[in-house]
Amino acid sequence: MSTKIAILTLLMAAIVFAGCDSDNPEQNRSVISIESLNANVAPVTSDILTNGSVFPDVITVVFRNRPYSRMILTRPDDPYGNYVFTRYTVEWTSSDGSGTTLPMYESDLGLSVETEELAIAEIMIVTWENKANPPISTIPAVTQVNMNAKITFYGHEAGTSRETTTIANIGVIFADFADPVSGP
Repeated sequence: MSTKIAILTLLMAAIVFAGCDSDNPEQNRSVISIESLNANVAPVTSDILTNGSVFPDVITVVFRNRPYSRMILTRPDDPYGNYVFTRYTVEWTSSDGSGTTLPMYESDLGLSVETEELAIAEIMIVTWENKANPPISTIPAVTQVNMNAKITFYGHEAGTSRETTTIANIGVIFADFADPVSGP
């Protein structure tokens, strides 16, 4: 009888461990979401030339890390459930029917988002090169071009190799807006 109990115990343990795949991204302990993108102001207005110069466009992203379930408990000094974002990409699509888009842009990011915390990052979505070269540099002065930026953040759980991605979308209007008037 004790042999049957031992075999049943081993089978049950095997089933439990088979369901605990530590590298399965579907079993994350946390949900990473974007609390705010560009201070919730959309679309982004991208001025092609400002006082004759070209400047990149940077937006602020606020991430939130919340437990997937209130049943999951982690200690404050425990790396499990904390996430590190290492890079992001920006992919462009036309949103005005013009077909005008920009090449995909990728950049490094070093951002830690701890459990039950907010984390803030400033990211570049339009580069200097984007504005200084066609198709953006050739937009006529009285024209605007509308695009959608799909921003994908890539990271992993700090204590494991569990990968995660978080995606955000924001509209961007490109035009040569009127420059601010300086002085009296």
